[in-house]
Amino acid sequence: MTSPSISALLSIPEKSAPAVSTDGSLIAFLSNETGIAQIWLMPAENGRPTGPARQVTDLDERVVSMAFSPKGRDLLFVTDCGMDERFRLFLLKNAEGEPIALTHAPGRVHAWGCWSPDGASIAYGCNGRNAAKMDIHVMDIATGKSRIVMENHGYAEPVAFSPDGKRLLVNDSRRSMSDQDLVWVDLATLAVTPALPHAGRARYLSVKFLDDDAQRTVILTDQDNDFLRPCIADFKTAALSPVFAPDGVDVDIAALSSDKTTLACTVNHEGIDRIELITLADGSIRHFGAPGTGQIGGLKFTEGDTALLFSLAGPAFPSDNWRLALESGQFTRLAEPDSATGDYDFTEPVVERLASFDGLSVPYFRYTPNQAPPAGGWPVLFMVHGGPENQWKAQFRADLQYYLKQGIMVIAPNVRGSTGYGRRYHQMDDREKRMDSVRDLLALRDAIAARPDVDASRIGVMGQSYGGFMVLAAMTEAPQAWRCGIDFYGISNFTTLMMTTGPWRMQLRAAEYGDPVEDAALLADISPMTRIERINAPLLLVHANCDPRVPIEQSEQVYSVLKGHDRPVEYLRIDHEGHGFSRTANRIQVFSAVSAFLQKHLIT
Repeated sequence: MTSPSISALLSIPEKSAPAVSTDGSLIAFLSNETGIAQIWLMPAENGRPTGPARQVTDLDERVVSMAFSPKGRDLLFVTDCGMDERFRLFLLKNAEGEPIALTHAPGRVHAWGCWSPDGASIAYGCNGRNAAKMDIHVMDIATGKSRIVMENHGYAEPVAFSPDGKRLLVNDSRRSMSDQDLVWVDLATLAVTPALPHAGRARYLSVKFLDDDAQRTVILTDQDNDFLRPCIADFKTAALSPVFAPDGVDVDIAALSSDKTTLACTVNHEGIDRIELITLADGSIRHFGAPGTGQIGGLKFTEGDTALLFSLAGPAFPSDNWRLALESGQFTRLAEPDSATGDYDFTEPVVERLASFDGLSVPYFRYTPNQAPPAGGWPVLFMVHGGPENQWKAQFRADLQYYLKQGIMVIAPNVRGSTGYGRRYHQMDDREKRMDSVRDLLALRDAIAARPDVDASRIGVMGQSYGGFMVLAAMTEAPQAWRCGIDFYGISNFTTLMMTTGPWRMQLRAAEYGDPVEDAALLADISPMTRIERINAPLLLVHANCDPRVPIEQSEQVYSVLKGHDRPVEYLRIDHEGHGFSRTANRIQVFSAVSAFLQKHLIT
């Protein structure tokens, strides 16, 4: 079998984020078939597709997300410029024609929230008054006029209007994205009151009302628990009752049927998702699994609650949109796949665990090439996820499959601090415990190096964002352990990061990493820049000039110092991209450079 080029693999189109119009006549989804994510539409009857898809937006920038109006077929979508995350809101009337700009401040962030029940208004967060503070706005769609209904002191997002449209539920994250409060905003008086008082930290990922007076809701939360699970909340008494609480795993998505009797959930078991259906009246559960090993997104009821619509991406197949018929349990794609990806013989990983330096059980994905190992053992590439509030899941990575075909074993760890394993695990790398996650990585590196099918002299490390910090930290803490490193827009200097990251993100990052004033010594101590000259293995830096999260100065500091010390360092700068690479052409440029770097420094 001929090995495909990196360009061919990266050009495989992916589809995601399926949505159904209220009247069931349209299915919208995102596809990057033209080189950047755009909106496509399929005709439907009662939410079931009846014809081929067509592209309806042709923008120079990516479409980030979209939402149909609860009345009619108006489609709101979110975009930005060069992935700068200064999000803007646009409207496609009746899901057709030229997009209408709803917001007109491209230098500010407009964080999408929700439609009002009558489709006349929308709510969103915006930092227009103060770049560091996300106020909550409500806009009248007909007139385009907006007003601030809640002045905030940090980050916040609107969650849902009450069914009567008179109140707005807001998720207040001023302390942290993992330490949130739900509050009500009275849209007549602008009074703000707690919706669900609680002790301790909590996250709230979705809210679905069960009655017209907005007293009882289904909430996906980890309040009073180590894991995320759907609960019925009574806002009048602040009582919280779990609906479904699988042992030791997170529920990532919860969707409520239109008749409010049934809840569909995705359960995240070691980074692999499966679908469960819960009848609210008696708590009975139907197990559906998934049509393949992978990561599920955008779960929602359709066809009069007789089917579910969702996207699925797995290690061996790109993201596509699927339908689950609930009566038969049959899974079908919404459309035939664009590429015969099965011809590429993609590799599935296995999930394993190893004891870290302190005995903690740390999970990781191991991908092994589909061929016999060379006489000296496989070269190995560690791929570290970003976040750190994130998790490596059974996801599609075209570049990873290419590395496997070049004869590289890939290890993708979920070190402490990762999500998906409970709050306690997630908080084990906070602040002064930051370097414990690096110790996890080094412990895993040594354990993998001891395998008989591995060449211990050829082990590299690659990561993006916070994973890029892990690359730099691992290479400065254990310089001799690594043959090479690849840092994608990683954090090198926490002190300057807190000065230059997007102002609306500063408070959130301080909660995770430390306060720039009170914890100045800690931030300096955990910054790889304080000992960057220790790196002596070849290092590739990749960064984009519009990155709002980890500004490009983070990589330029590393490059300047290593170049000054005559270390082997390469630097690839990408224009008009942000915290990642949205355009297929740029992805091909980036990962072609990565594959050439690995060929030179890890494979040979």
